[in-house]
Amino acid sequence: MKKVLILNISTDSKNTSLGFAISWLNAFAKKFDEVHVISFSIGNHDELEENVIVSSVDNKLGRISKLINIFKLINKFTESNKYEFCLCHMSSLMVIISSPILKIRKIKSIFWYTHKGPNDYLKKIFLLKASIYSNKIITASKNSFPYKRFFNNKSKLHVIGHAIKYNEFFRKVNSFDGKNFVIISRISKSKKIDESISGFLNSEKGSSHKLSVIGGPLSSEDEIYFEKLKSKYASHENISFLGSIPHKNLINEISEFSFHINNTEKGFYDKSVLEMMSHGLINFYSNSDYDELLPEEYQDKFKFDGTPESLSNKISNIENLKIEEINKIINFSQSKLEKQSVNNLVERVLRII
Repeated sequence: MKKVLILNISTDSKNTSLGFAISWLNAFAKKFDEVHVISFSIGNHDELEENVIVSSVDNKLGRISKLINIFKLINKFTESNKYEFCLCHMSSLMVIISSPILKIRKIKSIFWYTHKGPNDYLKKIFLLKASIYSNKIITASKNSFPYKRFFNNKSKLHVIGHAIKYNEFFRKVNSFDGKNFVIISRISKSKKIDESISGFLNSEKGSSHKLSVIGGPLSSEDEIYFEKLKSKYASHENISFLGSIPHKNLINEISEFSFHINNTEKGFYDKSVLEMMSHGLINFYSNSDYDELLPEEYQDKFKFDGTPESLSNKISNIENLKIEEINKIINFSQSKLEKQSVNNLVERVLRII
């Protein structure tokens, strides 16, 4: 019987940022007899396949107590089951606490990490240690692993793309009418949402089109930033903050939009961008990792330098593109993104283990 162990941050279909993990787990369920999941937190997971078994710890416990109990669960599971490998999603601490057990029981470990990296010094140390302890590291883009200079070799670090619900988000665009704009993102200063809204409002479409922001804050600092944004743009009727929407419901909310704005730096390779482009939205971006998703001759039309002024200029110039060119861009992007579908995620992981 083939089994795999997955260490996950959150298993909850209603989580806007992490709800996609449900589709990942179901993808593994199609290739393995049993998928055992140990999760820091757990919520709604009714959509999981029957052979996916999820365990978690009491959310009321403190962080240290949680880690101790996670350690005990890992020890218990690996003692009574034989796993092909262990995949840890985005948690340096789970990699570190599982490492001695996995080594003793000779279970290969894969660390999935796609992010610019932590700012906190201690978290940076944890991430470096987790990277050293893992047998393999996988990430989504060429710049989405912060320590690539230390592990940039074919045997350790592997760029495999994301794992989006391409078939669900895909929409054949028969006519492009240049409707409204959307930002789908965690509400955080690092996502430069304020700069993006300002850039939109000062563009030629800033008074004739609407911009909606989908997403919510995660930390107390994010909460303060969110309240400032709502207060700052309260007088603009064409700016809407829709809050968090369960990931599984996003598909029902995005058909009214034609353009997406992402203003993140190198290192962020947001899955929401790929999902929007799969749905036929045109993406304005500042992160060069998205270059490969557009034909080379059109990259400069949508790539801005992160400032409101640059974004305003790019949005205002969109009128210069012919509908045939827009359709060419959309078709090119969708053909590229099909390769990052959750349907072929497991094959990409197995290829490197």
